[in-house]
Amino acid sequence: AVVRDEHRHPWMASALDVLLAARPDTVVVEMGVPRAEARGALHLATHGAARVCGRAAAEAIAGV
Repeated sequence: AVVRDEHRHPWMASALDVLLAARPDTVVVEMGVPRAEARGALHLATHGAARVCGRAAAEAIAGV
């Protein structure tokens, strides 16, 4: 799941709650400011939504 500033948007937090309840093995990529509590089987915070941040996240997940 890719989120951005999830802690600032109640609808996004609720959607992520539902997803994580159904799939606790979900990889969560936070493309904005991360919250204090990491969520998901793997939580990756990029601290930005630039293209290079997304690519770095994808490479980290893929093990490249």
